Amino acid sequence: MDIKWLKTFIAVVEEGSFRAAAEKLFISQPSITVHMKLLEEHLRVQLFHREHTKVKVSAIGEKYYPMAKKLVAQIEASTKEIHLESLNPAVPLIISVSPALLYTNLLDRIHDFIELHQQYIVEIVMEDQVQLESAIKGQQIDVALGLHKFISKEFHSERIDRSPLRLVYSSKLQLMEKQLDLQLKALFNEHPLYIGYLNEHIPVVEWLNNEYEIKKFNKIKDVIFAIKLIKEGLGIGLLPESLISEEIEADLLRVVDIGPIGTINPVDIYMSHLRNSIKIIPLTSFIRNSLLEN
Repeated sequence: MDIKWLKTFIAVVEEGSFRAAAEKLFISQPSITVHMKLLEEHLRVQLFHREHTKVKVSAIGEKYYPMAKKLVAQIEASTKEIHLESLNPAVPLIISVSPALLYTNLLDRIHDFIELHQQYIVEIVMEDQVQLESAIKGQQIDVALGLHKFISKEFHSERIDRSPLRLVYSSKLQLMEKQLDLQLKALFNEHPLYIGYLNEHIPVVEWLNNEYEIKKFNKIKDVIFAIKLIKEGLGIGLLPESLISEEIEADLLRVVDIGPIGTINPVDIYMSHLRNSIKIIPLTSFIRNSLLEN
């Protein structure tokens, strides 16, 4: 299959006619016709219904359209990636990782990438969120992995993971109550709830406070510090499951069921960088694909 056939198909769908597609691609209309004929023969399907000078995308053509766009994007990305590797065998790459992600498997992903792509000289830094945008603009950082989405149009921010919020307490604390409601009331009566380190807390905390009248809140900005305090039994907290999966498995932290409210307000992890940055393509593709495999 020729990528030109795919690009032609995409152009015809988006422009609505062979003539408009030919103008967009700067090729002749007969070439458009040939490309579509070859693509249909290759796929053994009819992508368009033809009526004199008009064309209408078939049902199978509509289904194939997003597949074709994805194929073209993958081909172009892999072409850029291999071209980059051939031109520059030593490429510096600076990755900012939020401290909140230290206990996730993202560092393992980065390590796997480094092992596979020896031509990269990778430096991992921890930059304050306030400074991140200016650091990326100034090319002091190439890629940022964190809990915040960049809003400015000059950045590309994509969600690479989503994790439900869990209400957790230390295994050092003993809950005498058997009923869930009584457990929650006891926790909120006897222990402070740490807040302030995640925006996703707000609607969940409001709901819990309406239901159980939380007696005390302690504000803390750093999620890693919050995890440490909760593990020591100095309070309870709402934390994304991906950040505390090891602690839960080791029975250092225990989860109390708060129903669907934690899933409705999940915590997202974002990968952000300047748009049209070529040298980061191998890394972003690797992280994206490795997470999809799981």
